[in-house]
Amino acid sequence: MRFLNPGGRDFVGANLDGWGVIQLLFAILYTLVLLLLCGILWKQRDHPIIRMRKIPMAIAAVLVLHVYLVIVLIVYPLNGYFPCNAEFWIMSIYLPIGIGLFQAQNQQLLLISRGQQVLLTQHAIKPLPAGKTRWQYYRNKFVLWCKSSKEQDAFEGFIAAGMLVQFLGSLLIYVISRKFNSYGVVSQPTTQALCRRGWEWAPSIIWQASWNFIAGPYLLWKIRMIRDIYNWRLQTTIAILAALPGTPLWLAAVYSDSLNGVSKYWSPAMWFVPGLITMQMITILSALFQVWRSKRQAKEVDGALNAFDIKKQTGTVGPNASIVTTSTKTKGSGSSRVPMKAMEDCLTSNGLEYNAFYHFCTTKTFNGENLVFLDKTIKFKLEWRRIFNLLHVSPNAARLRMYRDAVDIYLTLIWDKTAKYPINIPSTISRDLNTLFQSAAAIVAANQPSTGRSSSNVTPWDEPSDPFASVGDHPLRPMLRHSLDKGSATELITKLEHSSPGDHNNNNDNDIALEPSDPLHDVPVPADFNESCFDAAFASIKHMMWEQPYQDFMKSKRNSASSA
Repeated sequence: MRFLNPGGRDFVGANLDGWGVIQLLFAILYTLVLLLLCGILWKQRDHPIIRMRKIPMAIAAVLVLHVYLVIVLIVYPLNGYFPCNAEFWIMSIYLPIGIGLFQAQNQQLLLISRGQQVLLTQHAIKPLPAGKTRWQYYRNKFVLWCKSSKEQDAFEGFIAAGMLVQFLGSLLIYVISRKFNSYGVVSQPTTQALCRRGWEWAPSIIWQASWNFIAGPYLLWKIRMIRDIYNWRLQTTIAILAALPGTPLWLAAVYSDSLNGVSKYWSPAMWFVPGLITMQMITILSALFQVWRSKRQAKEVDGALNAFDIKKQTGTVGPNASIVTTSTKTKGSGSSRVPMKAMEDCLTSNGLEYNAFYHFCTTKTFNGENLVFLDKTIKFKLEWRRIFNLLHVSPNAARLRMYRDAVDIYLTLIWDKTAKYPINIPSTISRDLNTLFQSAAAIVAANQPSTGRSSSNVTPWDEPSDPFASVGDHPLRPMLRHSLDKGSATELITKLEHSSPGDHNNNNDNDIALEPSDPLHDVPVPADFNESCFDAAFASIKHMMWEQPYQDFMKSKRNSASSA
């Protein structure tokens, strides 16, 4: 068997020479490896460290591009068994749509970064004003949805519209050109080789060139200042740059006779292959690496906790010592892990430390919603204690008031149907919270969201404009000195001191009652609802934030101090 057929791609029969067999074997082996990696990534798609990357879209983009890549790899071995009109549809659909999906997924970094910096309180939910017809109701609901839709949704809608235009344009060209059928009205029938040249291929080139040379560099410019700890910006940069060389090289190979000798064995579309493989691998492997890194750190933490428990049992450390207040060293680490006590002090502080940690979470780890949930839960507990200490307020009115506030937290930070960035908690905890709040949340969500509010009617004890604002509603939030390792919100709070002058005991039911127009005004409060309703979620999120984000934050501080 010859390694190279002297005729190359001469469209007269299959090329099963050495080069053709290599391409076939590579297509098969690479497909198996890619599918295996995609399967592993799909199983990890809900991992907190990569959930924000929209893994389903990333895998869809990778697989659509892979269909194109495999077909390109078998063009040389098929050598003529691959008709021109089939190649037209592949070039016009699979490659442009795959590139479009890929660029849409690349936008996630920019959108997440923006969202983390400008996350605002989900607007208060108001009932349908009296006198509105059902038509006006649905019209207003549609207008409000358009105004409040996520930027990602808008961008994906733009992508979908572009794909539709691309398909319709390709269909029109296919129908009117005699190169692809006998009933066309323009061009003339031609050979298999010349069929692959001509104006008919222009729309597919324009589409992919627009993504590669306009959208791609624009995104690189917009993310240039992002400094995340996951190397997500580096991954996005490599993927975008890898897509750039393919289009000009393909154009040169198709329309320049000087490359005819090369094109006999390296088909013009093969110039896309190196970039496509780079895009696929960097997308999948970088996500899997972050999952592996996160799990390794979690395993190290578990090992440190187990070692600490053994030390307590053997008497190496004092019986009153706690992992919360004790530094621990993890396996393979050159420095001690910062104790949880330090993060708890940070959460209850009102100064620069909290602000710095908040800034780090929103700009580098992109999980600011977790810190907000911790903050809101602490405030919720403080308000619970304040409101139930009022002398002239009935327990039923207080419970309804606090239930309404708890539903707001559930709507804005937990329920995935309404929360822009829902916190990541175990399914068992989520299921318990759904049982407690979902029916009430559905009632609130069914009453159209307003586009703004001037005051906080839902959580008057919280900041109305920014749920991610630093803790500033109460001047003093000291922690208990003997916190448990899993530390619920209750364990972080001592008795609330008065945050403002005046006698709170003069309040009565009318001061805390819900407005008659509130959707939950007459809703019965579940019997299981109590001050500790968020404790399990609080403990889970607090441990998650201490396990990696806070360690990374303190490491960043040490590195900054050492380089100063």
